[in-house]
Amino acid sequence: MKKLTSKAILKRASDILGQNFATPKDIAWAWVTLLLSQEELKRDSEEKRYSRIAEFEAWILELSLPNDPKNTQGNTVNPEAVKNAARNVYEWPHEYIFETPASPKHPDAKVTYKDTITKPILDALKDADGSNDKLVLMGILEGYAKEGREPFVNITEEGIEWKGSNWAEGEKYNLLTIKTLGNRLANLRSKQLI
Repeated sequence: MKKLTSKAILKRASDILGQNFATPKDIAWAWVTLLLSQEELKRDSEEKRYSRIAEFEAWILELSLPNDPKNTQGNTVNPEAVKNAARNVYEWPHEYIFETPASPKHPDAKVTYKDTITKPILDALKDADGSNDKLVLMGILEGYAKEGREPFVNITEEGIEWKGSNWAEGEKYNLLTIKTLGNRLANLRSKQLI
């Protein structure tokens, strides 16, 4: 079975995780769908995929997160709250890049990316002379973090903390690790940005 690449499905999954409230089952489906699309290896069997969805759904239900007060059935939770809870337990998929940036018409024109971490990764690849060595790239990115470059905040034992584009005061930071860097590189390759 090939890696999941259907843009319509990936957009739907990304939209679910961007909503204020969604059912634990939908969040688990979107989470697994996006993770599978970002993994460098080929997709798991459908059976394994459904068991991962069920595992994540059960874990979300155990969190006992507050429900959407407008929903009378009371069975929807905030995907962002799930993401924060998952931070040190499970890998969370990074934001999916749908719009390929337009090529700048002028050398001074700026290219903007949907995700704040994309540009530093592309800069690190340039600084590494195009090397795909994740340890080298992580070292360069840690150097950026020590310089205080955006969107980096802190270097921890787990990885590098950074602010997403929608980050607000008091929220947890995103975490860049060797594994998530590998997934991001695969995503950039599939978008032909590298």
